[in-house]
Amino acid sequence: MSHALLAATAIPQNGMSTDKAKTLVILVLVLPLAGALLNAALGPRLGRRFVNYAGTLSILASLIVTLVVFFTILGADQSLRSTTVTLWTYIDLGPGNLNVDVSFTLDQLSAVMMLVITGVGFLIHVYSVGYMEHDATPHRFFSYMNLFIFSMLLLVLAANLLILIVGWAMVGLASYLLIGYYYERRSAVLAARKAFITQVIGDIAMVVAAFMLVLGLGAHSLSLPVIFATAHDGFAVNGAYVTAICMLLALGAFAKSAQFPLHTWLPDAMEGPTPVSALIHAATMVTAGVYLIARFHTLFDMSVLAQGMVACVGMGTALMAGVIALSQIDIKRVIAFSTMSQIGLMIFAVGIGAYSAGMFHFITHAFFKALLFLAAGNVIHALHDEQDVRLMGGVERFMTNTGRYFLVGSVALAGIIPFAGYYSKEDLLGFGAVYGPGAPALYIAGLVVNVLTGIYAFRLYFLVFHGEPQTARISDAKEARRVMLVPVALLALGSVVSGFLLQFPLPGIGKNVIGDWLNPVFAQYGGTVLAEPSTATVLLTQLIGLAASLLGVGLARQWFFFHSPDAEVVASRVPRFLTLLSLHRFYFDDIYDAVLVRPSLAAARGVRRVIEPRYIDGAVRGVGSALSELSVDFRTYQTGFIRDYAAIMTIGAVGFVAIMVLLVAR
Repeated sequence: MSHALLAATAIPQNGMSTDKAKTLVILVLVLPLAGALLNAALGPRLGRRFVNYAGTLSILASLIVTLVVFFTILGADQSLRSTTVTLWTYIDLGPGNLNVDVSFTLDQLSAVMMLVITGVGFLIHVYSVGYMEHDATPHRFFSYMNLFIFSMLLLVLAANLLILIVGWAMVGLASYLLIGYYYERRSAVLAARKAFITQVIGDIAMVVAAFMLVLGLGAHSLSLPVIFATAHDGFAVNGAYVTAICMLLALGAFAKSAQFPLHTWLPDAMEGPTPVSALIHAATMVTAGVYLIARFHTLFDMSVLAQGMVACVGMGTALMAGVIALSQIDIKRVIAFSTMSQIGLMIFAVGIGAYSAGMFHFITHAFFKALLFLAAGNVIHALHDEQDVRLMGGVERFMTNTGRYFLVGSVALAGIIPFAGYYSKEDLLGFGAVYGPGAPALYIAGLVVNVLTGIYAFRLYFLVFHGEPQTARISDAKEARRVMLVPVALLALGSVVSGFLLQFPLPGIGKNVIGDWLNPVFAQYGGTVLAEPSTATVLLTQLIGLAASLLGVGLARQWFFFHSPDAEVVASRVPRFLTLLSLHRFYFDDIYDAVLVRPSLAAARGVRRVIEPRYIDGAVRGVGSALSELSVDFRTYQTGFIRDYAAIMTIGAVGFVAIMVLLVAR
C-alpha cells in the first residue's frame, strides 16, 4: 500500500494538538512505569514508606493525566475526538515496504478504559498500603502492580498491531508475577504457571490473526486505523477469511477474559494477594478481552458467524460460572466465578454488536467487583488469612462498615434498582432480547444468570456476615484501618451512583451518557450502531430482569441462610447432576488433566526411562568413545622427532599445492 493511501486512510489528527496528545500519552505511560522501576531499584534501600508513596502517587499522577485527556476529548467537537499520534518510527524499510510506527490512539473508548484502569487501580493501590503492611517485600509487590497498570495502559492506547501484541503479552507477564507473588507456596507457583500457559494460547491466536490481517490486506503498515479503514475493501462481508481472523481474535479475548474453554486459570489466580485479585478482576486484565472485541468492532461487524459464536460463548460462560459459584466455599473464589459470569455477559453484549452496552457493564462492574474483593480482603485480613466461608458467620457485628459495604456490592452485583449493576446489566440484556442470536433464547439464559447471581451473591453475604460465628477467631476480628476503608467506601459510592449517572441524561452531554460518548467510536469505518430498543421493550426487560434478580436473592435467603451453609443441604434441594457439575466445576480441570497433562507426563517419563538412557545417553557415550579411540591412533604420530614432523609438513604442503594446481587447471 502506498504512502499516499496510508495518509488517506489514517484518522485525521485534529482531536487535539499533536504535541499535547504526545505529551499526554508519554506521561500516562511513563508515570506507572517509573513507579515500577523506582520501587524495584530503590525500594529495598529506602524502605516501606518510600515504596508506599512511589507506588500509589505514580498511579495518582497517571489518573490526573487521564482526567486531562478525558476533559480535553469531552470539550472537543464530536467529530474531532479521536487523535492518533506517532512517537517514533520503529521500522521503516522505505516506500512500498514494511513500516511500523510506535503510535497510540486517544479517543472515547481508550479514555473510558484509562479512567477505569487508573481510577480503580489507584484506589486498589491505596488499599494495598494497609493490606500489605506486614509483607516482607512491599517493593516487589508495588513494582509488579505498577507494571500491571503500565501494561494495561499500553494495551488500550495501542494504535498499532505490534504495540497491541506487546501490551497484551506484558499484561500476561504481570499477571504471572502477581498471581505467583507468594512463590514459596507451591499452589501459587502452579496457579501462576497455569494462568501464563493458558494465556499464551490466546497470545498465539492473536499473533496469527495479526499476520492474517496484514497478509489479507496486502498492507505495509501495522496501523490499526489503516487496517480498519481498508477492511471493507480487502475482505468480503461474512467471508471465510475475515471470519477466521475474528475467531482467532475471539480466542485471544477468551484466554485473557477467562471464557470457555480457556477459563480454568481464573479461580486458581486467587492464590495472589487480595488486591491483586481486585486489580485483575475489576480494573484490568479480564476485561481486556471485552476491549479487544470492541476495538476490532469493524471486523466483527463483517462476520455474523463470529459475532454469534462470541455471543453464545459469553452467555454460556456466564451460565456455567454462575452455577459453579453456588457451591464454592472460598470467599475469593465465589467472587472470582462471579467475575467470570459477569465478563460473560459483557462478551455476550459485544458479540451481538451492543458495544456501548458491554462497555457500560464493564464500568459499573469495575466498581462493585473491586468493592467486593476489597471488602472480602478486610475480612480475610481481620481473620488472619482465613478464606473458608464455613468458618465465618456473624462478622458484621464486629466489622460493621465492611459488612455494609459488602452488602452494597452484593446488591449492585445482583442488579437491584437503583444500584449500578441494575442499569448496566438490564441494558445489555435488553439489547439481547431484541438483537441477540436465537433471540429470545439467549435472553432467557440471561434471566437465569440473573437468578444465579442473586443466589450466589447473597449466599456469600449471609454466610459471612450473618448468623452465628463458626469459630472463636471471629470475636477477635476488628474493623479495617482507614487506609483500607476509605477506598472501599469510594467504590461503594461508585457502585451506587455510576449506573444512574451513565444511563440517564446530564446537561450538555446527551440523552444517554455512555451511548452518546462511545457510539461515535463504533460508528467509524462503516461500523454499525444498534438502535436503542423501544421504551416499552426497555421497561419490560427491566421489570423481568429485576424480578429474576429478586427471585435469586429470595432463594439465597431461604436456602442458604435459614437452613445450613453445608453444601450437602444445598445438594438436597437441586438436581444431583447440577450439584456435581457445580462442585467439580463442570469437570474441565479433570478433562484437561486427563487429556493434556497426564499423557504429557507419561510421555515425558517414557522418554526419561527408555529413550534418554538407551539412545540419547548412548549416542553421547558413543561419540566420547569414538573420539577416545581416535585419539589413541593419532597419539602414535606424536613421536617427538623433528624429522617426523618435517616429513608430515612436507607431505601436507605438496598435497595442498597439487590440489591448487588442479583447481586452477579446471
